[in-house]
Amino acid sequence: MKLTSPFLFFCCLYLLLCIAFPVHSQNFNADNLLGFAQSLFREGDYLNAVHEYQRYLFLYPGTTEADFVQLHIAAAYQNMGRLDAAIETYQSLIQNYPQSPFIQRARSNIAQCQLLNGNQATSITSLRQFLSDYPESGLAPRAQFIIATIYMNEKDWTAAAREWQQVRTRYSQTPFAEMSDQLIRIARQAESLPRRSPSAAGLLSTFLPGLGQIYSGHYSAGVYSLLVVGATAAGTAHYIDQERYEVAIPVGIIGLFFYISSIYDSLQYAKAFNHQHEDQLRDRLRNRISESDLFSASDTPPTDMALVFFATRF
Repeated sequence: MKLTSPFLFFCCLYLLLCIAFPVHSQNFNADNLLGFAQSLFREGDYLNAVHEYQRYLFLYPGTTEADFVQLHIAAAYQNMGRLDAAIETYQSLIQNYPQSPFIQRARSNIAQCQLLNGNQATSITSLRQFLSDYPESGLAPRAQFIIATIYMNEKDWTAAAREWQQVRTRYSQTPFAEMSDQLIRIARQAESLPRRSPSAAGLLSTFLPGLGQIYSGHYSAGVYSLLVVGATAAGTAHYIDQERYEVAIPVGIIGLFFYISSIYDSLQYAKAFNHQHEDQLRDRLRNRISESDLFSASDTPPTDMALVFFATRF
């Protein structure tokens, strides 16, 4: 009995402490669970991070960290490439927590997910609406800059330069303005890019097979077309002269096929010539953006942990 009395005393004391301070025990467990989810997120284990965040919300539905957790669930989906789920979760955050400080980040990321999903027009609309609603946001220069890069991706150099000019004018004190100035100078080189007219290439091959291909830089293909069409035309004329129509007709059909192919190829080669030089210009712009620390310079969320966002594809 003497051995068990101290044990019973400490057990009773422990129970009394648990009853007296239940909130502290609960907070301790909640903090541990949230911290574990955050560590998974930082390590890039996004799937398990989502599970732990969801478990946290299930166990502590009244937590003041709900919007913070919802944002990270959406960001985890985004980082996994599950963009539709990310958009849905961001939208849920906006609807359920309209006063949250993470609303701007959620709306900005929705536009980014739309862009990564291939919905350029929808993304531009979302970004412009964001700029209209939050013109002074720390994310605004980034949003304006991304609009420009969308146009750059589509090789709309005039529109891209116009949007970069907006960045320079509206957000002149940000790193995005300096980069925009450099990109505008590169984009203006589009006006002096070497070009070939598809119409001119087609007409040249119409008058002289292969000439349009040579004009577009495909010399061997042009010479080949000239020789084949010339040979079949000569052969057709020869067999017609000998009244051997059973040979002249097939040879003429073959020659006609190569003649039409020469015109078609000239059109395609001219377009490819233009695309090649525009692609090279776009690659220069992309590389210039990639080499900079531009997006790491944008504002991070007001949390103790920077979010890891799915790489922007320019």
